[in-house]
Amino acid sequence: MTEEGEEIMIPYVPNSLINSIKADYPYIKQLLEYKRDATLIFLKAQSACAFYKGSLDLKVEKEVKNWSDFIEFSRKYTRKIVQDGLQKYQGKEQDVDDRKKKFDILSMELLSPAIESISNAINDAYLKRFPKWPSSGSQNDCIEPLVKGYIEQNDIRFYWVCNGSILVKDTKFDTPINGCPYKAEFSGRPEFQLAYFDLHKIKTLNELAETSMPLLQERIDKINGKIIAQTFKNLLTNEIEL
Repeated sequence: MTEEGEEIMIPYVPNSLINSIKADYPYIKQLLEYKRDATLIFLKAQSACAFYKGSLDLKVEKEVKNWSDFIEFSRKYTRKIVQDGLQKYQGKEQDVDDRKKKFDILSMELLSPAIESISNAINDAYLKRFPKWPSSGSQNDCIEPLVKGYIEQNDIRFYWVCNGSILVKDTKFDTPINGCPYKAEFSGRPEFQLAYFDLHKIKTLNELAETSMPLLQERIDKINGKIIAQTFKNLLTNEIEL
C-alpha cells in the first residue's frame, strides 16, 4: 500500500480502540477527528497500525460423564480453534504494511492472552446459560459471548474483539453411552477483529503532526478523495449493498 492509499478499505474499528489512541496523542486525535478513516489509512500506510478480521468455525460435541469432563475438553478445543484461526496471520508479509521487512506482529506471546480470553468467554457463557444438565431429553439455546481486551508490550498495543452467536445443546441419554450419561455440544462461527498500533511510530507521527498539521491534512485529503471515488465506483458497479 502506498502513502496515497491505494488500498482504501479497512475493517470496522471499535470506537473504544480509537478513543484510547486519541487520549494519548492529541495531534493524531485532531487528524482522526478531521477525517477518521482516511487518517487510519494514512497511519496504516506508515506501518503505524494494522487491522485484521476473520471468523472461527466451532463445532464441538462430546459424550461426557460430568461438567468438568466436558469443560476441560471444550477449553482445549476452543483454544486450539482460536489459535488456528489467529495464527493464519503469522508471518504473512502481505498482512503488514512495511514491505521492506517482516514484522512478527502476531507472535504467540501477543496472541496468547487473546486466545485465552476468547476461549474462556465462550465456555463461561455456556456455563452461565446451562449451569445444570437436563433431567431428561435435550436443552438448547444460543449464546452470544463478547470478549475484548488489549495488551501492550515493547511499544506495541494489540487489541482483540470477538463476538457472534453460538448454538449450545445438552442431552441426557436414556441409556449411558460408553459409560457417559450426557452429551454436550456447541457450534457456530464467531467473528474476531484484531488491531495493533506501533506506539513508537504513532508518537513520531504525533510529533510530526504538531509541527506540520497542514501538510498531513493535505495528504489525508488526497486519501479521502480516493475513498470517495472508490465508493462511487462500487455504487455504480453494484459491488456494495445499500
